[in-house]
Amino acid sequence: MHDTMRILHISSSALVALALVGCSRQAYNSLPRTLTVVPPWFSNYPSFANNFGFKNLGTAYSPSTLYLSDNLADGGDVIAVALNGHVVLDNLAIHTPDNSPPHPLGLPLREGANRIDIACRQDPDSMGCTLKAEISNTTAGQGIATINNDYIPQGQYASFVVEYKPVK
Repeated sequence: MHDTMRILHISSSALVALALVGCSRQAYNSLPRTLTVVPPWFSNYPSFANNFGFKNLGTAYSPSTLYLSDNLADGGDVIAVALNGHVVLDNLAIHTPDNSPPHPLGLPLREGANRIDIACRQDPDSMGCTLKAEISNTTAGQGIATINNDYIPQGQYASFVVEYKPVK
């Protein structure tokens, strides 16, 4: 009787092992053979007249993250951000990366051109808002960035495009 129980135990263990091997092989065979990682790029969409020096950006992923930080001295600039005409962030005090990590803003992008408007809400030093906007699919510092070359005066906004072209 002991031998019969031992044989049944070994047989059932063998069946379970065989089923697991079959499942893992099936799962393995269903995995994609290549993984394409497409880095962000500078987009060729026409620039807006009020770009204040920002370049257009492109990405193959949605949602993507736009990291925002003050580009010059940490002067207490406060901004608002709109995506395709809808405010997605309001009254954010931005800081230089030396004082605080860049602020991550998740962007659910639609295919094609997505308009980003960045308003300078408050500028304590009266010089205008300066910032760095980086699009990334991983972490800050791993994407591609654009910086406004000209200060955005308080009460005005800068516009640029984030182009979303998914991998086919």
